[in-house]
Amino acid sequence: MILLMLSIVNPERLVRLAYKYPSLRLTWYIVACAALTVVNQPEEIPKVFHFALRQQLLEHLPQPSLLTDSHLLQLASDSISSLEKFAELSLVGVRLPDVLIPYTYHDKFNYKYTASEDIKRCQEEVARKIRECILKSSALSGLPKAINALMILKSVTPTSIRPSQHSERPLLVVLSVVEKSSDIVQEDVNGTKLNMDDVETIDGIITTDCVNATQIQKDLIRGSEFWNTIYTNKINTRIRKQMINAYPDLWQYTFHHVYAPLLSFTDVLTPPETLMCVVACLIPQDVNPQLKGHLKGAINVGVTKQELNDLRSLVFDICDWSGGTYWRNGKESVAKL
Repeated sequence: MILLMLSIVNPERLVRLAYKYPSLRLTWYIVACAALTVVNQPEEIPKVFHFALRQQLLEHLPQPSLLTDSHLLQLASDSISSLEKFAELSLVGVRLPDVLIPYTYHDKFNYKYTASEDIKRCQEEVARKIRECILKSSALSGLPKAINALMILKSVTPTSIRPSQHSERPLLVVLSVVEKSSDIVQEDVNGTKLNMDDVETIDGIITTDCVNATQIQKDLIRGSEFWNTIYTNKINTRIRKQMINAYPDLWQYTFHHVYAPLLSFTDVLTPPETLMCVVACLIPQDVNPQLKGHLKGAINVGVTKQELNDLRSLVFDICDWSGGTYWRNGKESVAKL
């Protein structure tokens, strides 16, 4: 009963998220999951996820009657109710089934994919994009929220499209089995002999040979290019100087640990999708200085003004449904183009 009372995404709202804003037809679920993570509603993300897995299999449907289409509303309702089964199976460690459109709908919609390999490829992409969006949100709204959201998402992800044991990003530290050696020995300040090559960490034995310097260089170059694309017309260097003046470590952290390895990695989310994720994360936080820069940055990487306007409205929907007051001076004060 408590879970039902706290629920903010019902079938009508789920269909609204997916079909109210036509310019977000292919990205609505990314925006929605970013916003739900920021407003600390991770339990609602599985509803978006399961509906998106089904919705992406359908041909683009004609407007404008979609918001009241009885078949879509029922599909959204089925997507929500199926989560209970997934949660139960996940608790006992059973393989989670694929999320498909029930046979009873087969004469109601036109389908984009029919072959199983195409369906899996499409749904894998949806899952990867949502995971990556939530990961990128960690730099914008906090790691604890991202951890909670990703843990909940994993518990309802079909086994066939769960992440592999290999990270999406090339590794910066490549671990290997290393035999300890006493050939190279140094002493600490107390004269104690240390083996500086073989150091045990929580992630395994680390040596200087494990560090992938080439990849670090590539990330830094890519991060610099991404930064300079978002912030143009000398704003890039001005913001850098402002951050250094505020606290040198702020710039070091932002560039070396956020932009270079995290935000500028666009193999999963494209640059436009990444900036849409960033903007969706910033809107509920009442941080206009950062939002203004990233709105312009979104335009610089190819997001349209219509997409940003629709994104703004979609995020406002989620904020309203979650019941929080997110802006000291109201919605009207939130920066926009």
